Amino acid sequence: MKSIWKKFHLNISTYFFFLFSFFCGYFKQTILIFLIVFLHECGHILMIYFCNYKFVKVEFFPFGGITHVDKPINSSINKEILIATSGIMIQLILGFLVFFLQKNHIYFFENYELFHTYNITILLFNCLPIIPLDGSIVMHSFIEKFFSFETSFRIYEIISCFFLFFFLFINYIFHFNNYFICMVLLTEFFLLKKEEKYIVYRFYLERTLREYPYKKIKNEKNNSIRSLKKETLHFFYEDNRYLHEKEYLQKKLHKNALFTEM
Repeated sequence: MKSIWKKFHLNISTYFFFLFSFFCGYFKQTILIFLIVFLHECGHILMIYFCNYKFVKVEFFPFGGITHVDKPINSSINKEILIATSGIMIQLILGFLVFFLQKNHIYFFENYELFHTYNITILLFNCLPIIPLDGSIVMHSFIEKFFSFETSFRIYEIISCFFLFFFLFINYIFHFNNYFICMVLLTEFFLLKKEEKYIVYRFYLERTLREYPYKKIKNEKNNSIRSLKKETLHFFYEDNRYLHEKEYLQKKLHKNALFTEM
C-alpha cells in the first residue's frame, strides 16, 4: 500500500495554488475540487490494475491530474476506452450517490450545489477531445477501430489541435481566465507532437518483437507499413508471396527502410 502512495505526486503549481487559495479564503472550494480530481484519477488507477497494466504514477495539477500507465502501444482498444472512461464513470457514480443521499435526507451536504457544479464542470471538461484529456483518448481509440495506426494518430492530433485552439479562443472571447489550464493543454500537445516519431517507431517495433491477439487478418498489396492497424494481423505481398508482418518489418528494419517510410 505504501508503494502505491509513493506514486502520487503534486505538481509544484498545486502547492502554490493551495497556498494562495488559503490566503484568499477559497481553501474549502480548492479542497472540494481536489477531492473530485483525486477520485477521478483513482477510477483510472483501479481500471489500470483491472486491465493488468502497470500503474506508474499520477501527477496532480490545480484543476486536474495526469495518470501515467506502462502498457504497450498495441494494447487492446477496448481496454484503452475502459481506462479513459473510468474516471468519468467514478464522477457519475459519485454525483448520483451524493444526490441520492441529499434527496432522501440521509446525509446533508452543506456545499452540495458547489460540489454538483464542480463535479459536472470537471466531468464535461474531461470529455473534450483535447490531448491529454480523457475525451481525446476515447476519440483516438474509436478512430483506431477504422484506420491504420499512423492515420488514426494524425487524425487524433488534427482534431485535438482544432478543439484546443477553439478552447483557447472561447477562453479569450469570454474572459474565462483559465490561463494555467490553457498552458498545461498546450504543453501536453507539443510534448506529444515532439514524441510522435518515437511513438510510431515503438508501435512498429512492438509488432516485430511481441505476440498479440489479433481479431482480423488482412492481406496488403501496397507494401506500406503505414497500413498496419491495431488488432489486425497483416500479410504483405512481395516476391510473389505473402510475408507475415513480422518478417516484413524485420526486412525493413534490416534495410533501415523503416526510418525512410517514417
